[in-house]
Amino acid sequence: MMTLFYPSDPPLLRGAIWLCLIAVPISLLLLGFDRRILDDETLWLKPLKFHLSLAVHGITVLLAVRFLPEAWQTHIATKIGLFVFGAVIVYEAVFLSLQAGRGVRSHFNDTTAFDAIGGTIMAAGAGVLVIVPLLLGVALAITVLRSGVSGIAENPLPFALALGFILAGWLGAQTGSAIGANGGPFVGVDPAAGPFMPLTGWSLSGGDYRISHFIGVHAMQALPLAALILLAILPSSVVAALTIPLASGWAGLTLFTLARASEGLPPL
Repeated sequence: MMTLFYPSDPPLLRGAIWLCLIAVPISLLLLGFDRRILDDETLWLKPLKFHLSLAVHGITVLLAVRFLPEAWQTHIATKIGLFVFGAVIVYEAVFLSLQAGRGVRSHFNDTTAFDAIGGTIMAAGAGVLVIVPLLLGVALAITVLRSGVSGIAENPLPFALALGFILAGWLGAQTGSAIGANGGPFVGVDPAAGPFMPLTGWSLSGGDYRISHFIGVHAMQALPLAALILLAILPSSVVAALTIPLASGWAGLTLFTLARASEGLPPL
């Protein structure tokens, strides 16, 4: 049975995951006590969402690496990639919390040199958060293809992981670039105008690139999870056959919501 942490796991990535997991209840506590509002949103809601997302991303990457051949797991390129990935998670978690404590934006904030430089580093880090999963997905795909059709039919989970990571890298980069090029997530809508989706704060009255970005980057969790659920009720060969249609549907949903947002339209 696969456990969450092994002694051989990259220490920085393991520490980054623990940092985010610890930050989640702290952010929840601050959410209840600190009533300040930033951009018409409770100040600590954004850090809470990011801490959750970063923790899930770190755990997913950590588990996915174990599907690689042992020689690849211990390769210097893999170690460097996971070190940088962990460092970015630490930076983003700390910077988000720091900016929330200061009561200022973490993204698209050039009020001071500190804010501008910190945000620029954060944007560069976001690139790492999609490039590493993309490269890991390619490595997983090579490993899966070596097992042949019979290997995929016998155990489709690594195939679902590979497709999910590749999609997360590609779609995460595409949707994230749209947000950056737009100078923010909103298109054709006042950021203060409602209605908003509960918890996420996504706009339901106009274009909001955060919706497609969320769907895209979480392909790395969605496809393996779908494969696990289907394996509980269907033969593995059937699940293997369904994996590519599921991946195509997830990509289509991401691109559909991206197109809607670019036109200034809500997702529905």
